[in-house]
Amino acid sequence: MEDDFVLAQTIRVALTVAGHQVEIAGDGEKALALLETGDRDLVITDFKLPKMDGLELAQAIKERVPSCPIVLITAYAEAVLAAGKVTNVDYLLGKPFSMGQMHGALTKIFPGSSA
Repeated sequence: MEDDFVLAQTIRVALTVAGHQVEIAGDGEKALALLETGDRDLVITDFKLPKMDGLELAQAIKERVPSCPIVLITAYAEAVLAAGKVTNVDYLLGKPFSMGQMHGALTKIFPGSSA
């Protein structure tokens, strides 16, 4: 889930080419609704979102599905880390990032897979 449409589409294409199924939600509420419709093996979210921020979304997801890994994408990585608010996030990816860095995050979350 990513509020920047172009970035969301880029992530979608890259993950689809790697063999993953990807759904995009435009805000945190839509992401939670998608989560309720079936099993998800990963959530990628931006920090800045309409209706709730990425940390609020991460908390809501972990309350519903504690085992679901979450990658938080943010241009404010240092501030988010300094505030100590990443307790519900499995990987923090600072903007700008490369798809190689995204692949590295997925490899850390899913060791042994080709992410």
